Amino acid sequence: MLVNIFKKKYTLQILLLAIVPLAFWSQAFINPPEVISNKFDTPLYEIIYDFAKDFQLFSTITAFVMVFLQGLLLNQLFTNNHLSQKNTFLPAFIYILLMSCSYHCMTLSSILVSNFLIIFALYFFLRCHDKKEGIDEIYNSCTLLSLASLFYAPAIFFILWIWFGLIIYKLYKWRSWLMSILGIITPYILLVIFYYLNGQDIHSNILEITKDWFHLDFHFLNQPIQVVYIASLVLFSIPAIFTTLSSRSNRVIEYRKKSAVMFTMLIISLLPFFLSKTEYNMSFIFAITLSFFLSNFFLHYHNQKKVNTFFIIFIIISIIKVFFPN
Repeated sequence: MLVNIFKKKYTLQILLLAIVPLAFWSQAFINPPEVISNKFDTPLYEIIYDFAKDFQLFSTITAFVMVFLQGLLLNQLFTNNHLSQKNTFLPAFIYILLMSCSYHCMTLSSILVSNFLIIFALYFFLRCHDKKEGIDEIYNSCTLLSLASLFYAPAIFFILWIWFGLIIYKLYKWRSWLMSILGIITPYILLVIFYYLNGQDIHSNILEITKDWFHLDFHFLNQPIQVVYIASLVLFSIPAIFTTLSSRSNRVIEYRKKSAVMFTMLIISLLPFFLSKTEYNMSFIFAITLSFFLSNFFLHYHNQKKVNTFFIIFIIISIIKVFFPN
């Protein structure tokens, strides 16, 4: 069974982790898609886009390497924080699978770049559990989230995740909250100074970025396979989240708090998700948290025959979505 490979067979895990992503990205390597640009791109990503838009193959290769590294980093992050068992690469595999859900997003995008920074923000914030105040970790996390929003604007909403996380960790001292605010504003202060020195109007730039944010548009549902993919992702995620949360009472307090932080992050992810108007890469928003919940579900659910069936069905749907999108 497929899930059993990610429980015991280390060598086969490495092979799957190498071969499956390459297979998914094969057509993108042959015929690279255009670099992604949309209304949520912010100044730092626009610099990358201006350079990369004329180098499509380079952008696809760079994106593949980034996705692969992000998966490995996330896997190691979960292992180090006792959120996943040490002998599995399933969180990395699921993350890469979620980030390889469409041919059109197998290239650079603002969400892809911001995910790197969000993963590092998660790394620092999970460390707060072992600190009395965690001032440095909170500042680093919020600064990284602020930088992420300078690539992909809706990433700024993850500051709400930090604030709810402080409540979960019972970090109520004013210094912790002040550091979160200072971390958020530091990159923006530098940005304002940059605009001022270059004679640009920061106010008009902000209005240009945010003017169409709240115009909801569900045109991504035009493709039947997109509907099936999103529906399956929701259907598989609900029992995964429920199973993880319902088993928390049997775990140590560290796991309970850190899994609650992951759940809060998932809920906050709904804000940038519903703002996103891109047709292809909306699932990127949830890839970090769902890689935790789905891997936990697949590895620990008592009915292994059922979870194997779920896992295989989702892989098949992902293959159809990538290679037969219409």
